[in-house]
Amino acid sequence: MPSTISQNKIDKNLVTRRTAILGAGGVGVFGVLGARLYQLQVLQAEDYRTLSDNNRFNFNMLLPERGEIKDRFGVPLARNRQNFRLVMIPERTSEIGKTLDRVSRISPISPRQRESIEKDIRQNPKFVPILVKDNVDWETFTALNMQLHALPGIVSEAGQGRAYPENGVFSHVLGYIGRASQKDIEGDDDPLLKQPTFRIGKTGVEAAEEKTLRGSSGKLKVEVNARGRIVREWPDPETRAKRGKDVWLTLDAELQEFAAKQFATEDEGDDSGGVCLIDVLTGELRTLLSMPTFDANLFVSGLTQSDMDRMNSDPKRPQYNKAIAGGYPPASTYKMVVMLAALESGLIDPRKTVFCSGKLRLGNRTFHCWKRQGHGKMDMRDALKNSCDTYFYDISQIIGIDAIAGVARRLGLGESYDISIGGSISGIVPTESWKQQRFGTGWRMGDTLNASIGQGFVLATPLQLAVMTARIANTQDAVLPNLVIGQSLPNFEPLDFNPVHLAYVRDAMWSVTSEPGGTAYRQNPFGTDTTVKGIEMAGKTGTGQVRGISAAERATGIRKNEKLPWKLRDHSIFVGFAPYDRPRFAIGTIVEHGGSGSKRAADISRAVLGEALRRDGLGQASALDPGALR
Repeated sequence: MPSTISQNKIDKNLVTRRTAILGAGGVGVFGVLGARLYQLQVLQAEDYRTLSDNNRFNFNMLLPERGEIKDRFGVPLARNRQNFRLVMIPERTSEIGKTLDRVSRISPISPRQRESIEKDIRQNPKFVPILVKDNVDWETFTALNMQLHALPGIVSEAGQGRAYPENGVFSHVLGYIGRASQKDIEGDDDPLLKQPTFRIGKTGVEAAEEKTLRGSSGKLKVEVNARGRIVREWPDPETRAKRGKDVWLTLDAELQEFAAKQFATEDEGDDSGGVCLIDVLTGELRTLLSMPTFDANLFVSGLTQSDMDRMNSDPKRPQYNKAIAGGYPPASTYKMVVMLAALESGLIDPRKTVFCSGKLRLGNRTFHCWKRQGHGKMDMRDALKNSCDTYFYDISQIIGIDAIAGVARRLGLGESYDISIGGSISGIVPTESWKQQRFGTGWRMGDTLNASIGQGFVLATPLQLAVMTARIANTQDAVLPNLVIGQSLPNFEPLDFNPVHLAYVRDAMWSVTSEPGGTAYRQNPFGTDTTVKGIEMAGKTGTGQVRGISAAERATGIRKNEKLPWKLRDHSIFVGFAPYDRPRFAIGTIVEHGGSGSKRAADISRAVLGEALRRDGLGQASALDPGALR
């Protein structure tokens, strides 16, 4: 019996001890839980509240509105318009292929487009919107919106697109926008470029002034539910996107369109070529036109293969900017360079005559004048007035090619101008060393004779020819062209020619257009319009030869341009300035395969110069303060 009582006491003590241990353990566990709960709900409450908000709120990037491009009077040349589009957010659908198939039934997606969409989906995070359809017309956009319930992951948007004048007369200047390439992204850390729906300038002013036009992105706070669907937006003025700045050009929109109309023909479509009109005092470009042109809107909406094939197969190369990148023989317009070089050298008396028989013999070669029967005795002024090749053959041998090249460069030839559109070429002003480096052969006197009439190796663009003419007209400053208003421009260097020599050259150019017998003589230089009656101009014609003429053809008679295939016809070239007594504008015009310079190019130049004078108040002060541009 005692043993039983003793055992019960032992068991009782054991239970009590276990209970105490378990109770203490329970208290400890609840203590830890309480402490952790206090830590979470009191000490770290703010941290977890922030995490909770982050799970409930997202920030979407807001794309900025692009700045506009305007002409000198504020006429919009590149503007924004409403653009309807579809985007896909891949994380919101598990049936990407089926969704694209359904979209394609309403608005076809080509295999090439689909491949691009799928590539974007693979290369971007699943939450990034991927562009599926851009520039959707309203009818299609409405039809797609009616089916959004059956298109998981698809979101319809009404955003901003780019629009250009459909006549395309500014396309080469403005360029166009497009999606950022990998190279663009690597060279610019702006996160906007990684947005598949964002577009940047690819060519022209759009590309050159990209940072000004782009603007900056903003952020939109949105509230989402557990499935990630947006249920509310929380706009904040402090985080909205900032619109890009407008860019103003020195161009005159109406004058540019007027110039384009002058290239129209009745039977062969628009002529091919370029024209540049420049203010001889400020360097402002009032017209910078390449013809024929193209519709830049095609590049915004998506250039099709057929569009590209059509442009590439066109012999007149509409996509090519001939005004700044077309290298042509300047032909007889180069004779002012030779003439000024002769006067500056002091080796040639301008009153001395050279007899032109229609040809000049040099060794075993014969160099022909354009006038088969010759011009007879010519002094320097008459030689320019009549465009006598033989005279310039003769004096160039005395001056030498390097002296001629030096004057050409001082007049602006052989230089590439940065006017914010890219693609400008320097042309060629040949010298003895240039030929040795380029071809590994020495310079020949025959090369000098060819260069003296702007043929052979010499190449220039309409822009360079306009600059050359502007410097001759200005007489004091080495005028530089500019296209964008508000840029910081360098002061013009002094031209540093003898003013007596420049006056002589200018007078000879006046005789070309204003004296009977001049190759571009007209009794009324600008027609019968009384608004420009009495205004005189000065200029020079040029006929750029593009084919060789055999001795046999010369013997039987040189075929006329109109009887030759278009590609074999001579280029028509003209440079000039007006008014003669108070020069305001200079022009350089080239019409590809347009025949004689006294015809097509001269007619276009007269019309554009006359219109510019009318619009400017006959050469009065510029509509813009020149001091604001320089």
